[in-house]
Amino acid sequence: MTKILMLKFVDSTYKECEVTGRDMGGDDVYYMPLSSLKLGRVAWDTNNNHINHYVEVCELGTDFVVVEVYNWRGNKLGGPYKLYAGDEKGGSYYFGEWSYGYSVSLVWSEMK
Repeated sequence: MTKILMLKFVDSTYKECEVTGRDMGGDDVYYMPLSSLKLGRVAWDTNNNHINHYVEVCELGTDFVVVEVYNWRGNKLGGPYKLYAGDEKGGSYYFGEWSYGYSVSLVWSEMK
């Protein structure tokens, strides 16, 4: 098996339902090989049209990536983050009754 570096992005939302008390929202997790990244907004391979945050690549290297994170309205939330293998950055905030968050990291993944 071959190990490759992957950009991992976790897009999180949470709220407790006032009626049922159940948790709403959750985590959506996306991966993209470092070798497939380009400068600009990351186009995650997903059918999910509702992503609360997006990642923009500012700089690329063979073993690192520099990214910034924005909310769906285009407001910058964090970065620039220079990530090497094992590094993780993130943040969270409230908007109304909803809690939003994100984490972005560079992880090793085994490919067959």
